[in-house]
Amino acid sequence: MRIIVSGAKRTPFGRYQGVLSETEPLDLAVHAARAALEAAGEGGRTVDQIFVGNCIPGAFEAASVTGRQIGLRLGLDVFATTIDTACCSPLTALRLALWGIRLGEIRSALVIGVEAMSRVPHLSRQLRAGVRIGEVKLVDPIFPITYPGYNPVAVDASDGAEKHGVSKHMLDAFAMGSHLKWAAAARAGRFADEIAPIRVRRERKEVLASEDEQPRPDGSMARIAMLPAVFGSKTTTAGNAPGLNDGAAAVLVMTEERAREVGAPVLAELIDQAGVTDAPHGIAWVPALAIRKLLGRHGLRADEMDLIEINEAFAAMPLVSTKILAENDEERWLRLLERTNVNGGAVAIGHPVGASGLRILMTMIYELRRRGGGRGVCAICGGLTQGEAALVRVAGEGGAR
Repeated sequence: MRIIVSGAKRTPFGRYQGVLSETEPLDLAVHAARAALEAAGEGGRTVDQIFVGNCIPGAFEAASVTGRQIGLRLGLDVFATTIDTACCSPLTALRLALWGIRLGEIRSALVIGVEAMSRVPHLSRQLRAGVRIGEVKLVDPIFPITYPGYNPVAVDASDGAEKHGVSKHMLDAFAMGSHLKWAAAARAGRFADEIAPIRVRRERKEVLASEDEQPRPDGSMARIAMLPAVFGSKTTTAGNAPGLNDGAAAVLVMTEERAREVGAPVLAELIDQAGVTDAPHGIAWVPALAIRKLLGRHGLRADEMDLIEINEAFAAMPLVSTKILAENDEERWLRLLERTNVNGGAVAIGHPVGASGLRILMTMIYELRRRGGGRGVCAICGGLTQGEAALVRVAGEGGAR
């Protein structure tokens, strides 16, 4: 059974407290989903189930059954599942859809990832029972992003880079390259296929958000190098990490048979997916483990991929993971890096944690289509070291197949 991606759209990704910060995450998700459905034409009218990835439900006005809320706003009275596997969430949601289609339970699914980090509330666990005397402590769940009993994720990224011989200079250079690659791609209009511009309210005005807000291509290596390390890490800085961002992404997947029946477009074939875990501090290298597991099922190697996308949760992730995939062979490593995140990544574009997994997937699909076809693999890490990877093929004249 062939499973295809028929529609794929996202909002632009907003800066923390930026253009999307006054927009409800529900509205962001509905906008991206509606755009993906419309892009699929008649195929967008045949959704059997909805799967949603979201990491921080407290950002929603009603922090429950997010998928069901989105579905009803779209006019889709179908069962909806919402899942949290940290940054892996949207690709995990896609993997659940893949399972359902393979089992024959459904023939099509709408998969959504959404996060509004600007709207995450400060929390107090004291007020429910009341505070008779003394201060009330408010906790910020996203500063730093950490888990009780473990290091902040910024520390794990830094330690992972050190473990695999990736210097701060390499991290900073890769980060600056991410901004520059984004700028070149934006000038060439390479994000036009995936971004669905959205009208939002901002400071009492209506504005059109049509481009990612985070990138800083006018920066420099010197500026990045001067930034201090954060949260007790050795090499993680605000310059080689993404921001706290807002945005949503959505894809429509279905069987090839369903696509033929309704005349839906075929963007790519979703060949397979895989999820892995490792030591809780291993987020820097878990994308490599996920890619290796997934490609191993199909007798493939990373060198055979036309494109690779590894989410830049920190610059450490693509650098460490490609080095592992290259088996520490420097020439192979450089060749893999040449085809990794070719239009920039989350350090520039932004990382709304519940949406990025689908963003890297669609960025890769659209770039493969521009190049005439081929195979691509994308991967993302999640908190406490889970990893998700997806393998796609785009039909065409170019690329390996």
